[in-house]
Amino acid sequence: MIDLRRVAIIFVIAVLYAIFVNAFIGAFYTAPKYEDFCKSRFYPEKPYAAPVERKDCPKYKEPAQDELDKCAADKGYPEYRYDAFGCPVEYKGCNFCQKDFDSANQKYNFMYFIFSSILAVIAIGIGLMLPTSRSLNEWIATGFMLGGLVTLFFGTFRYYEYLGRYVKPVVIFAELVIVIFLSYRKLHDAREAKGKKRR
Repeated sequence: MIDLRRVAIIFVIAVLYAIFVNAFIGAFYTAPKYEDFCKSRFYPEKPYAAPVERKDCPKYKEPAQDELDKCAADKGYPEYRYDAFGCPVEYKGCNFCQKDFDSANQKYNFMYFIFSSILAVIAIGIGLMLPTSRSLNEWIATGFMLGGLVTLFFGTFRYYEYLGRYVKPVVIFAELVIVIFLSYRKLHDAREAKGKKRR
């Protein structure tokens, strides 16, 4: 029969540890915010009912098509200054705020992956080293191991899209090996514990 107390303790420890890791990393290494890179602007309500057609807008020094193509190729977007009627009056250049934010976000997710992997290994290590002579210790050890695996999964998930084509299968295979190893290890420990009880 399933011991609900055991399942509850293991589940609670695993979930709380995963939440703790996320809160711990967030407390000391904050995620980049979009508004810190791309400043939002207030556009006043236009004093006209219908938008002004392009032909009615005043002429200004428009950027060359090559310049716009280069801006798009560099993952930026053209930025203009508009008058009160919504007409572009000045080309301000290529804005790379989104690119800069994506770059900072990628760096953050990489560091999150590294930190969470380290904390996941620590939790798994605690689960392996904790003596399982008492049943409560076995529950706690299993909870830490499961919490470490959940932490490892979420850390990998956050950085997965940035991993290289050949790195993705290597990382997933390594994590699969860890799960299989831990499964055999816990199964071996459980058999040894049952053997000692029979003696």
